[in-house]
Amino acid sequence: MLETMMPYLAILIVILTGWGIVKNLQVNILLLFAGLALNLLAVLGGVDNILPRGSHTTGWVGFDLFEQLRALSRSQVASTGFIILVAGGFAAYMDKIGASDKLVTLCMQPLRRLKSPYFILGAVFLLGHFLGLVVTSAAGLAMLLAVSVYPLLIGVGVSAVAAAAVICSVLVFSYAPSSAIAVLTANTSGVDPMVYLINHQLPIAIPSILVTLVLHVIVQRYYDQKDAAAGILKNPENFNITQNSEKSERAAKLPAYYALLPLVPLVLLFIFNKLVFKTVVLDVATAMFIGWVFAILVDLASRRNVPEVFKDGAAMFQGMGHMMTSVVGLIFVAALFAAGLQNTGLVSLLIDAAKNAGLGMAGTGIVVSIVIGIVTVLTGSGVASFTGLVPIAPAVAAGLGGDAIDLAMMMQLASEFLRPVSPVAGVVIIVAGFAQTSPLAIVRRTIIPCMGGLIVSLALTIIFML
Repeated sequence: MLETMMPYLAILIVILTGWGIVKNLQVNILLLFAGLALNLLAVLGGVDNILPRGSHTTGWVGFDLFEQLRALSRSQVASTGFIILVAGGFAAYMDKIGASDKLVTLCMQPLRRLKSPYFILGAVFLLGHFLGLVVTSAAGLAMLLAVSVYPLLIGVGVSAVAAAAVICSVLVFSYAPSSAIAVLTANTSGVDPMVYLINHQLPIAIPSILVTLVLHVIVQRYYDQKDAAAGILKNPENFNITQNSEKSERAAKLPAYYALLPLVPLVLLFIFNKLVFKTVVLDVATAMFIGWVFAILVDLASRRNVPEVFKDGAAMFQGMGHMMTSVVGLIFVAALFAAGLQNTGLVSLLIDAAKNAGLGMAGTGIVVSIVIGIVTVLTGSGVASFTGLVPIAPAVAAGLGGDAIDLAMMMQLASEFLRPVSPVAGVVIIVAGFAQTSPLAIVRRTIIPCMGGLIVSLALTIIFML
């Protein structure tokens, strides 16, 4: 009886987990107990082995629940988790020495020569996605743009809320190999991160981002004219840039070549990969380590202060520690949660339901994307729902006769495109405070461009999978 009811009880646990995410319970601990509950349910339902392949039982099923967590965590930290740790550490070091700020500052200078307000607005959005290859935090990138380009946008006649809407949505598509989410998507699907970027992400990203850009220009211009006619369009006279003035001043003092340092790993990876220089292939983490050591040497030659340069160099390890607590730890418990979904038969039930409904890969991807999208809008973050569900992508895709990379990408797209549509998203709240406007006023202007970009990106993914 319990064996028959097991998948449906698992659905109840998933619903309660979603409720916990919406209620802003600590996600790592929430997924930990949800994963334990699912796997315990599987044991009570008659599943005799919940351990991943290659693991050995402790001799008692109670301990096996935690042996499963150990085995899954060890596997994750040796693959996806390690790349994310190193990428996070490298990003932290680039921020510490001001190289990321310098790159943003130099990239923004050409925009100051443009005359058309909304052309500049579109260029900011496009350039923000290029910078997203280096600056992987949506909130971090938004603040860098707010400090560097927000005054320019206001000065040429763009409204504060229009500038805020574009700035908070400049990273609706994060890229491998620097993005933790993109790396997780690639490794879950068994694809090299650079292959994922070049063969899968860029063909989808380029047209989707261009569509979002055009919609942003149209929407922001329309609402600026409408609000101006109604007399409700106001710009703050004294917007706050003091909180990041130190970063801006530091970037101005740095030599121009510091802007190239964040790009070193990317250049290496674009050259030494399976698609280009086939005889010499660099791992993502290896390229990050090379870029880190090279940047320390450049910084040492520039500053000639060994104690300070070495002290700043340790930011790599501090950044890795931060990624361990914020992202990699989440991957550990998400793997446990996903294993529970499989052990209780819920994944098989999902596959069978999709087959019987005639949904196929495309329909199933859309349904799962809608679920992730709803959670993203409600919570302001798609990381928890995406990380919790993406590990089941290979099993679901195999059951439907499709490719895991297509399903995983659709899940990633929903988690990122809809972040700027949530009034409780951190990046929306931060930028709204900077622009002295309300999060709902920003969401009013992001919903059409972001939804349009999501629809195009999902449609292209479906077309490419056919």
